[in-house]
Amino acid sequence: MSLELRPTFTIGVNEPTGVVLRRMRAQLQAPHVQVRWARQPGGGGEATVREDQDHLVLCMAEDVRHFWSPWLMLDVQAQAGGTHLYGRFSPHPSVWTGFAFCYLTLGAIGFFALIFSWASHLSGSGKPWVGLLAPVCALIALGLWWASQAGQRLARGEMATLRACVDAALQVPHA
Repeated sequence: MSLELRPTFTIGVNEPTGVVLRRMRAQLQAPHVQVRWARQPGGGGEATVREDQDHLVLCMAEDVRHFWSPWLMLDVQAQAGGTHLYGRFSPHPSVWTGFAFCYLTLGAIGFFALIFSWASHLSGSGKPWVGLLAPVCALIALGLWWASQAGQRLARGEMATLRACVDAALQVPHA
């Protein structure tokens, strides 16, 4: 079991970025996988080639996508002597935003509960029970983390499919 909320990987290719991007554009296809290209502001790539997008998203096609289906965000950057690819798996962006918002909300509630509990303790107003909200928020956050781990286990096969698709396009042996 991984402690990561969004698993990551890196790939180094000893070829210029433009060559890698052209090959990926030509070969990045798989049944039931959607590929979306984008250009990062200020991103790498050779400006003289048409396929200079340096960010892409791979996801399962709508007809096979589930709530837990992963999205693979892949950034392609030029480096001295080659190209560096950085991949990060995450749930659908709206699901990830929901998780992040829940963590933020729980953290804020827990933080202010501890502050109010400490203030009530110092003033003697007799409402230290508010401090019990902090461990409750921590337990809920632990439940959210467990849910993310369960989602990663459900999506493991789809994550392998997306990674194999990238490796096949790069012509990198899949480990």
